[in-house]
Formats: sequence, C-alpha cells, structure tokens
Amino acid sequence: MSGLSQRAQGSPSSGGEGFDWVSLVQAGVRGLGLRPAEFWALTPAELALMLGRAAPPALGRAGLVDLMAAFPDAQAGHDGLNTKGGDA
Repeated sequence: MSGLSQRAQGSPSSGGEGFDWVSLVQAGVRGLGLRPAEFWALTPAELALMLGRAAPPALGRAGLVDLMAAFPDAQAGHDGLNTKGGDA
C-alpha cells in the first residue's frame, strides 16, 4: 500500500489504526448518492445513522459526571466574567 493510500485511509505511517476514509466516502457518495460537500458536512453520528448503524446511546448522568470530572470548566469560583480589570 502506498503512503498516499495509507494517509487517505487514516492509518498513520506508524501503523496506528484510523478511519477507513476511502470506504466511508464511497459509502456516502456512491452508496447514499451524496455530493462530496454533503458527505463532508455530516457528523459521524449522522453518517452512521444514514448507513443503518445504531446510534450510540445517549449520554446519561453518570457519563456527564465523568466528563465534568475529566474536563473541569475552570478554577473554583470563576464566574465567567472578566476579572482582570480594564475593558471587557
């Protein structure tokens, strides 16, 4: 497989796994009859739904709590306002 086709399929040259972009584009453009711009405007969830794959389960409370713990918004006490003074 050439380096170009590896990159097109989303597999980095280091051997990691990625998306099989060639197959996904073919499924969207040939299989679903989408124009390329329509294909690239889709989210992965929309494409999966259109291809008949089950949608991932909705985010539940436990998942939200896990995300909030992993990615906190800011330091405690931050109210979102410009506190450095000067013009906002």
